[in-house]
Amino acid sequence: MPAPQPADLLLAGGTVVTMDPTRRVIEDGAVAIAGQRILAVGSRAEMMAAHPAREVIDTRHHAILPGLIDGHAHAGHGLVKTLGSGDSAAWSEACRIIYTTASTPEFWYAEARLAALERLMFGVTTGVSLLGGGDSISRVDEPRYGIAHCRGVAEVGIRAIVAVGPTRPPHPRPYASWDGGVRHEHPVTFDQQLATIEALIETCHGRTNIQVATLMPVYREATHDPANVAVIERQGRLVRDLGKKHGTLFHQDGHRRGSIEMADRMFGLLGPDASLSHSTDLTEEDIEACLRTGAAIIHNPSAIASVRGYCPVPTLLDRGITVALGSDGTAPDRSTDMFRHMFQCIRLHQREHRDERLMPPGKVLEMATIDAARAFRLDHELGSLEPGKRADLITIDLRKPHLAPRNMPIWRLVCFANGQDVDTVIIDGAVKMRGRQVTHVDIAEILDQAQAETEHMLDRANLRHLLAEPPGIWGKARR
Repeated sequence: MPAPQPADLLLAGGTVVTMDPTRRVIEDGAVAIAGQRILAVGSRAEMMAAHPAREVIDTRHHAILPGLIDGHAHAGHGLVKTLGSGDSAAWSEACRIIYTTASTPEFWYAEARLAALERLMFGVTTGVSLLGGGDSISRVDEPRYGIAHCRGVAEVGIRAIVAVGPTRPPHPRPYASWDGGVRHEHPVTFDQQLATIEALIETCHGRTNIQVATLMPVYREATHDPANVAVIERQGRLVRDLGKKHGTLFHQDGHRRGSIEMADRMFGLLGPDASLSHSTDLTEEDIEACLRTGAAIIHNPSAIASVRGYCPVPTLLDRGITVALGSDGTAPDRSTDMFRHMFQCIRLHQREHRDERLMPPGKVLEMATIDAARAFRLDHELGSLEPGKRADLITIDLRKPHLAPRNMPIWRLVCFANGQDVDTVIIDGAVKMRGRQVTHVDIAEILDQAQAETEHMLDRANLRHLLAEPPGIWGKARR
């Protein structure tokens, strides 16, 4: 009989949803952790006998899952929720003003902590965030803004992939900084933006669970001007070469009809390191480009893009393309509660095809765990509970009226649970939340600073008028 292998931590007695290759679900199971890694997964009796632990967490009446992965969101959005009261054009313009001319490092730090805390408390242990809004409103005039964002995320302790890239031509683009309450305007060239991106990679990539990914705007319009094509192709090549030099991932936001094929054919942007967000109303050529290059799709079922268009997830999955789930959060009207987005995903595709058999709960749970890890080339480390992988896991308190009776755990989790049911969060073997109590950061201080930085931002941007809730929200079916 082999000698026992001591564990640092043992989660014992829960329903373990492994997401391993056989998709084992272990009733009365346990997960043993040694250092930052999963040591073993099995029945409670087996694990307690084989792995005596310094600390045992009683997870009876809980489900134990891999940490959830949010495949697409935006840094900055946590402090601009609902501005414009549903006017998408006004909100987008507000983002442009704020992110390029009215934000400070303190804004990016405060928002990063707030958004990371929201993710942590919803059981999201890894999240992707663009450093700004849309596909071309990045704060890439100076590295200090991105550094402040990464510092805020690192303090909360989740894993993050921060996507940074240049704005659209023409350049230079106007930016403004604030020092001592005084605004300083400065045009920024593409080369300056590229230098900022590289500085962020060199400063933050691979440190304290932060990765930096490169980003390019999405070109959806037909491009007939050879000079313009040449500019975009050169910029794309430089961004992609920079990412390959440093071994980073590549991300794009907002693909739709024809733009994926264009990104591959005209600009050579795709590859197995690429993830493409939204991706609505795709053509057969778009799908073939993903198949040919190995690019993954990030589906955001709760986003406005999924109102204006349709991401053909069932078709993509049937064709063997990796599809992950994203929140597109946390604004203008979304959160990073991945349980919300999992169920939204189910209903969106069932309604589109009038077929309730589509998108069973196990598939959408894969899209928020192991498939998302695969999309970001992290499946050797994350996305499932297997020996040797990083000890990123969460528990869900099943002893709730809306989760009773205790049976059919996958259906319970995906169709009935929400982010508030997350009880315990462990990242790299360290307990970050237990009994919904977070003790390594001061939640009240994070909330107070987020509020204060929002007030300062609204004054700098002169956007307080966008806080008014118009009377049109009452009494009629349409604003």
